[in-house]
Amino acid sequence: MTSYFSIEEIQGQEFALRYAQYYSLYPNRIPHLLIFHGPRGTGKYSLAERLAYKLLCFEKRGCGVCDSCKLFFHYSHPDYIVFPEDKPIAIGEEDDPPEFTVRWLLFKVLLYKPHTSNLRIIIFPDASILGQEAETALLKTLEEPPSHTKFFMIVDDLKKLKQTIISRGVCIPFNHLPISIAHNVSKEKDIYYKSFFGGSFAPTNVPSSVTELLIQKVDMGLENPISLIELENWVRGYKDLHPEWKEDFQYSEFLVFPF
Repeated sequence: MTSYFSIEEIQGQEFALRYAQYYSLYPNRIPHLLIFHGPRGTGKYSLAERLAYKLLCFEKRGCGVCDSCKLFFHYSHPDYIVFPEDKPIAIGEEDDPPEFTVRWLLFKVLLYKPHTSNLRIIIFPDASILGQEAETALLKTLEEPPSHTKFFMIVDDLKKLKQTIISRGVCIPFNHLPISIAHNVSKEKDIYYKSFFGGSFAPTNVPSSVTELLIQKVDMGLENPISLIELENWVRGYKDLHPEWKEDFQYSEFLVFPF
């Protein structure tokens, strides 16, 4: 398992890969904040995760056998903190702030040295859900964080972050994958992919099973505007039965896909 978990697995993102390779070779040169930005489903989190794994490794190479690597793959590494991406990130109360709030991070985590590795990696899989107060509270820490802590922020659009946040980090851009590479990755990793996804493995928040159903309905024919309205109503009704769909799902964006 671990022998395949490397940054070199990321395909079609040569520019971003060069950044990761450089920082993995020279960890002392990693800035306080790395911002991975670009279209959803193009490898941002996968690269950030693999880079963190390699940096936390005692051998600094992702050996797969040291205690750090073992903890990483058991999702229990105390120095690898991944914030949730399914709810807004709040600043938290001043007294006893809840876990995965900014004040919890500042007062309960960053005040202490890493437990296992020489570094601590903090990942925000979707930095766009940082609340305004939370984002503001992070500014000073991002400017002068503890030397042993590095922040990785992931966002699909830089405009969703404050300029004051962006100015404190190094931005690593991602692009849509070439269709040929996307198909190769799909076969190698057994990941669901269709050509109309446009070089992204997550072009919408819709499960692949629903996409297949929609393709079938489109193949049956959209003869007039009423057919499109009926299709949209079907999608809305289907979502009502599946609360696991993300709340920010945009019907209009989904329905303009070139099925």
